[in-house]
Amino acid sequence: METKLARWIERGVLAALLFAGLLCPQGPRAFYASLALAFVGIAGTLLLGAALVTAIAERSTSRLQGPRRLPRFAGRAAKDTTLAALVAASLLAWPLARLSADEPTGLVWDVESAGGLTAVILGNLGALVALDAWLYWKHRLLHTRALFPFHRAHHGYRDPTAYASFAVGTVESVLTFWPIVLLAFPWATHYAPVYFALVGGFVLLNFYLHCGATLRLVEAILPRLGVNTSAFHNRHHANANVNFGEAMIVWDRVMGTNEAAVEARRAAVSPR
Repeated sequence: METKLARWIERGVLAALLFAGLLCPQGPRAFYASLALAFVGIAGTLLLGAALVTAIAERSTSRLQGPRRLPRFAGRAAKDTTLAALVAASLLAWPLARLSADEPTGLVWDVESAGGLTAVILGNLGALVALDAWLYWKHRLLHTRALFPFHRAHHGYRDPTAYASFAVGTVESVLTFWPIVLLAFPWATHYAPVYFALVGGFVLLNFYLHCGATLRLVEAILPRLGVNTSAFHNRHHANANVNFGEAMIVWDRVMGTNEAAVEARRAAVSPR
């Protein structure tokens, strides 16, 4: 019953996102043209990137889990990723529609328009901290009984491939990608070179987190920077009660939800 209700809610959310374009100030034609452009760009990038990373990872000798049924799961993950791309595109369509009408957005290309170098550095550092906190607590909430039906499908990929990197439902996609809409507001200034670098980095990191293999040098460096890794996140897919961090692992350390801390607490209370 919970799963069926979640499906109907997700369908309603997706319909609302798509039909909202009828209210676009720049007109429905501008919105849906922007939506189509954004969808092709996002879906194409994610699927092609996933295909490339998967092709490399499947040849790796540093596999984290045993053999898996790649074709079936890759196909389902590609379908789920395409749906998530549609959600992201429906959000990106709003700033793109403004751009198509030569109206200002929050995206700027020079440091001065972004408020100066100090503002760019501090603003982006603050945004990274805030967004990482949001991603962690959003993920924790999605593991509660009430919201897990919206996250359950992603955990069908117990041994994920890069195709599963963005294979999440509509509600989770909205909770993850909603900051895209901020680009439609001129007051929400984003320095474009840094913004696109961070978005690209987030996409590449997600590919790595779900590829099912490890790179020794990357696994040695990223944890020292507080950044998530393939080995760390793969354990979350194998054991859904640990390692909730999506970009960083800082909150898992602070809240004691990393696997090592959870196992230590379990061992402390288990009878000897």
